[in-house]
Amino acid sequence: MASTLEQAERGIAHPPAADLPVVKGIPVRAGPGIIGARVSHLQPPPVAVPATLLDMDEQTVLNYQMSVWCFAFLDMTSTVLNIVAVYSAGLQWNPWQLLFLLLLVGPICGLIGSGRLNRSLVAVFVISCLVKAVIQVGYALYTFYFWTVLFAFLQCWITKIAATFWWVLGNLTKERRRQVLEVKNYDIQRVYW
Repeated sequence: MASTLEQAERGIAHPPAADLPVVKGIPVRAGPGIIGARVSHLQPPPVAVPATLLDMDEQTVLNYQMSVWCFAFLDMTSTVLNIVAVYSAGLQWNPWQLLFLLLLVGPICGLIGSGRLNRSLVAVFVISCLVKAVIQVGYALYTFYFWTVLFAFLQCWITKIAATFWWVLGNLTKERRRQVLEVKNYDIQRVYW
């Protein structure tokens, strides 16, 4: 085989053409899909996009905004499920059930407050989360069932996220909050811890 290659390099006659397969070339247009091909004249020029410069507090607010909205929705759902569970058990009306109905106001304020970056509404949500966390932890310590302990940790986690969002909102003025709401080209990163 080496001798055949050497003969082919020198241009010396090779075996008859009938023995070799005919190879047909297919023209291929170079483009970005070909690995290793770098054709700069086929690529469109870069588009100038105005950069949105946000400080750390503004970035944190945008990252926490959707997370707090989701957690407020989950908190509202769990509160409704607690109310339905109490009524389905056939218990009579008592002040504790009224407390859970009042705790339903907190997640609703959290939904609206996170969407509008309203610190007062988020504060109502944080307070309701704190009250609900105290109740859940107390109930978990009283019963010490797996699910009650799990829900107590979940409620403490939601409270931590909401309180962090409330705290960072306090670092922004109302004017900066309005400007942050107008930011459209910032890729948010949802925060779950």
